[in-house]
Amino acid sequence: MSIRTAAARRQEQPALLHRVCRAAVPALLLSAAPLAIGAAQAQSQDGITWLDTIAVIGTRTEVPVQDKPASVSVLDEEQLEKKAPESIAELLRDVPGIQVVDSTAPGTKRLSIRGESSRRVTVLVDGQEITDHTTFGTPILVDPANVERIEVLRGPASVLHGAKAIGGVVNIVTKRGADKPVQAEIGGTYYSGSDGWQGWAAASGTVGNFDYRFSGSLDDHGDRRVPKGQYTSTGRLDRTTFDGDNISAHLGYRFGEADNHYIAFKASQNRLSSEAWTDPDVLTGGVTDFYLDLPRRDLRKAGLYYDGAEISDIVRKVHVDAFYQTVDRLFLNGATVTAPTQIVAFDTTSDDVNVNWGGTVQADLQFHPDHYTVVGLQYLADELKADKTTQTVITGLGPFPIVTFQENSDESSIHSFSAFAQNEWSFADDFKLTTGARYYNTRTDLAYTSDPDRAGYSGTSDGAFVFSAGLIYTGLEDTTLRALYSEGYITPTLTQLFTDTAPSGRLIYGNPALRPETSWNVEVGARYDSGGLVLDGAAFYTEAQDYIATVSCAAVSFTCPTHGDARRAKFTYDNANLARTYGVELAAEYAIPGTAFTPYASGAWMRRELTFDTFSTYHSNIPALSGRLGLRWNGEIAGHSVWSDLYARAATEVTLLEDGVFRRLPGWATLNFAFGGAFGDGDRFRYGVNFGNILNKEYRSSFEEIPGTGRSVEVSLRMIF
Repeated sequence: MSIRTAAARRQEQPALLHRVCRAAVPALLLSAAPLAIGAAQAQSQDGITWLDTIAVIGTRTEVPVQDKPASVSVLDEEQLEKKAPESIAELLRDVPGIQVVDSTAPGTKRLSIRGESSRRVTVLVDGQEITDHTTFGTPILVDPANVERIEVLRGPASVLHGAKAIGGVVNIVTKRGADKPVQAEIGGTYYSGSDGWQGWAAASGTVGNFDYRFSGSLDDHGDRRVPKGQYTSTGRLDRTTFDGDNISAHLGYRFGEADNHYIAFKASQNRLSSEAWTDPDVLTGGVTDFYLDLPRRDLRKAGLYYDGAEISDIVRKVHVDAFYQTVDRLFLNGATVTAPTQIVAFDTTSDDVNVNWGGTVQADLQFHPDHYTVVGLQYLADELKADKTTQTVITGLGPFPIVTFQENSDESSIHSFSAFAQNEWSFADDFKLTTGARYYNTRTDLAYTSDPDRAGYSGTSDGAFVFSAGLIYTGLEDTTLRALYSEGYITPTLTQLFTDTAPSGRLIYGNPALRPETSWNVEVGARYDSGGLVLDGAAFYTEAQDYIATVSCAAVSFTCPTHGDARRAKFTYDNANLARTYGVELAAEYAIPGTAFTPYASGAWMRRELTFDTFSTYHSNIPALSGRLGLRWNGEIAGHSVWSDLYARAATEVTLLEDGVFRRLPGWATLNFAFGGAFGDGDRFRYGVNFGNILNKEYRSSFEEIPGTGRSVEVSLRMIF
């Protein structure tokens, strides 16, 4: 099963390469630090492909994807309007190196990038971080109809985009006001795969220097339809319903003699209720029943923004933002364990409130024509109040059931301050070197706990530097070559540090002695755009250290608390794992001359090895090959714009070795067809139809996602007035 001893595997570490990179990056920073460069401007090109798209992510400067040293993908508004997914995560399913994760709860879809768990992916909305201190990661619950574009960076990016960015970064940019004084929009989608629907409406506009947008949406989904087979005999997956609503507001004002100053206020509320499907594989070891539900996951957020451009010959841009958000979460979990002489049922209720606030200050400076420098400060505060109640019912030991209750309460926080800098240096014709560094200072505190074993904890402080260096070469016609070294850094979640959980009938205690996880990444890539052919490829190697794993209390030096039911196995978290991931990502398309057809492909080959104390394994829940292959057509019928897309999605088998148990999911492929169009003045009416999984194949992408929808159709309509 591809298992080797940890000692043998560690001897093969490319430690020399890591030491060289770590030594070289600070030297490059010091050599370039006194200088700065002017803001990079997007060049007008005739191409219509995605490499022309302007993105901020990856460098915090506005340059085309073509010229980014990191692996960056962007979905712009035109691409988004052709899709009708129920979540942002679904929009990004076909980006190379990305997997969708829902942890068996279909309403809480998250993203895994290059094999890293969704907890290790930074999710930004308008550049501000969304947080969720569960071990599952941050669900992406922004209304898709309110999104202008989505930027994705694959690979560690903690220098510019903050902690959690070991796997990558997703930045969701929401819409502002329309060009005219008043514009109304309304739309909706029907999903046959869940007998579900989604409806939304918005009003937006610009009056003088003032712009605004107000929007709202509702959605409701029933149990998922899947092919009859391994997971269901009825064609329905039980406990896969979810529903929610979104409301949001944007107010902006532009001022200054050259209209070069802009302030904005954004506010949003998202409410979600989701059931969770039970994987039959968890019903082992005497577990005869298991459930997990999220009846409430409410997020409220308010943010302020200021952007100034061309402030002076030296100060090219200034950005300031601040935000405050709360996440109210009710989490239900239970299991029944049946033994020869007794039945033990555990039911746990977790009522959490997570308060997150902070802000960023950034200045773009130009002291020399060949240098462009970004400097900034960021402060983030996460505060978690968790109340948990566990009821245990034991039958079989006597004539009456034995019922016990246990209550735990914790109030904890993480406060993080960081300073970052990046310099872009055009040191020769066709060469640009981008170097960056960030210093983190993090303070964790346990303000209150009902657990006497942790009552004396006084908090800790941690400091760390992370670095990056990227080089691009544009000396070849229509081609950009790039190389990148980058580092990632993530602190443990408050749940991992201080909170006790009870999944699957076992106790997992928080461990305040956990260290941050770190990673480093080396990648090379090339981009080509000419004559209708567009290529974007990268090869990468990433090593992550001090991975936090769930281990038995008997196997760690940390002393587990003494409270809790003695009948349940006791676990805690420990920095026990090492992960190595390497692979190749590719996206390509070719607009056939003289036709309206564009064949395209996107996908990744990836291998991921997890190393534990006594063994290592490649059975890490990652398909070796995954991707999408299709043929698009764009044209006109009866004077109306029409498009179509015939495509297949596919992935090889997935294997997982967990708690000594080997599990396997077979490879799969689905055939799909979508079409749509627009008509009316200014294409004011738009429609789209997507036929998914036409051959009704049973499949499951990974052990972190529920089985895929069977044969289904999605129909969407959108109108602008």
